[in-house]
Amino acid sequence: MIELRDYQREAVEHALKRKRSTLVLPTGTGKTLIGAFFLKRLFEEGRIKRAVVLVPTRILAEQTYNVYRNLGLKSEKIYGIFNKDRRREMWKKAEIAISTPETVYNDLDVIGRIDAIVVDECHHAVGDDAYAKVLKEIDCEYRLGLSAFIPSRRRREIEDLIGEVREWSVEKLKGYVAEWIGEVFETKFNEIEMRIYDEMDLRRCRAKGSEKLIYTSALKFFAKDGALALKESLKRKTKLSKLLKDLKSDVMRLRDLHKLDYLFRAFELYEGFDKAIVFVERVVVAKKLFEILSGSYKTALIVGRRERGREDLERVRDAEVIVSTSAGEEGVDLPSADLLINWSNTPSPLRFIQRHGRIMRKVGKRVKFVVYLVTPDTIDVDDLLTSIDKAKRIIDVNIDRDAVEELWKVSRRRKVIELLTEPMPMEWLVDLSGRTLSEVRFALKRACEEGEVIYVYTHLGKTFVRVDHLEKLERFSQFLNPVLEGKVKLNGSVKGDYAKLKERIVRMLPLERLEVVAVRKVGDVLEYVPRSYNFRILNERVLDVVLRNALSNF
Repeated sequence: MIELRDYQREAVEHALKRKRSTLVLPTGTGKTLIGAFFLKRLFEEGRIKRAVVLVPTRILAEQTYNVYRNLGLKSEKIYGIFNKDRRREMWKKAEIAISTPETVYNDLDVIGRIDAIVVDECHHAVGDDAYAKVLKEIDCEYRLGLSAFIPSRRRREIEDLIGEVREWSVEKLKGYVAEWIGEVFETKFNEIEMRIYDEMDLRRCRAKGSEKLIYTSALKFFAKDGALALKESLKRKTKLSKLLKDLKSDVMRLRDLHKLDYLFRAFELYEGFDKAIVFVERVVVAKKLFEILSGSYKTALIVGRRERGREDLERVRDAEVIVSTSAGEEGVDLPSADLLINWSNTPSPLRFIQRHGRIMRKVGKRVKFVVYLVTPDTIDVDDLLTSIDKAKRIIDVNIDRDAVEELWKVSRRRKVIELLTEPMPMEWLVDLSGRTLSEVRFALKRACEEGEVIYVYTHLGKTFVRVDHLEKLERFSQFLNPVLEGKVKLNGSVKGDYAKLKERIVRMLPLERLEVVAVRKVGDVLEYVPRSYNFRILNERVLDVVLRNALSNF
């Protein structure tokens, strides 16, 4: 059973007593839990029968649903991937519906009566935003808003729509809040952008040699920086412009910067920042952002690696916002920067760490924030996951684990796993998917860590299989015949045959990995055969496959 911290219990009691309230707590302090326990109490005390939880993105819908499910709350995820008829049925049976404001607003005619509403990231609930539209249409007794920061100019409107603001300061929650915290913003492509991206990606998978690399660069320009970067490349006579000649007119009509609105949202959310730095990959995009932001902020631009004069350094020190290419990742001293925004995500762990080094110097008592603007279902997500995976071995990466897991689900490499409908070695999956070996290796590693995929040792080498297709291992039955004895080190050494090992180990599930040493007798000599299974073993069925494979004589 999850135990609330003192301040979380205080927040829940305050919300229940007030009925309508807005709670402001720093990122990383468990606001989702506060909302969940608020509704849990209302249901237990018989005060409500149906509730809605508003979250801004599909990633957060998945994350929030997992929290509610773990608390035993009957909840449904309802968002735009389902058609209206399907959503109508989901609304009928949902006690707690977790949804985006756009979906709720579109479904107001089929939702029915709502008794309570929890509004996550409620700082969006102003003006013509879908949050505000929903709150104006739904009439319910209990309202709870949750946010890390409410801009002063939005406070009155949010209090009118949700309830009076109460804040918990970072200083009050000292010990619960990290020195810097990362947040992911989904920067979605629209339908036309996604169609063009998919076409380019399909061509990349079919391409060979240098053409595959050219397509990869184009996809990165597009997803990480925006169509402006791709347009600039297509204006020149290059091999890329030749390869995309038939798509050029469509690309030129796209919006330049699909991440721009989300950049401004980040500035609004952390309105009280002292200094922000925005890292951008392409110079043309950096210059465009500098031009746009200069109308609202005192802005400096860092491009190129030339020796900087005194005026340049003073401009950087005095700026509220610094827009920088890789030139600013090292050698620029920004001790007072408290907001880092990654417009273009990098797959390099070194560059990832260097960027974070711009804000990691401890200055004052304030928590610093890092925002990752990420285009879902693209190479942008893949690059961010790659850098996180490698950088976390060196520095603390304070991004919520659930958020990273949900990012994986909206990554392009996740689609590789969908092709794994039959047991096969890694090399076969490379040929089947058209992805590079490193991409497939990363996808399999990640899926193994999540417990979605396992592998067994066969005559093909490591043979990977999705957990939902384990029955297809029957064709490899000769490699699942446990005739040997073995030993395992788990809270002490366990020795014995298949039945004995399984009886002891099953009590220890789930496991992150398992090492089994099989003992084989060759003449008068005992031969020890170590077999490593570096994936999550979540249940008895997977453990059974692992032990059968490890103790087979092949």
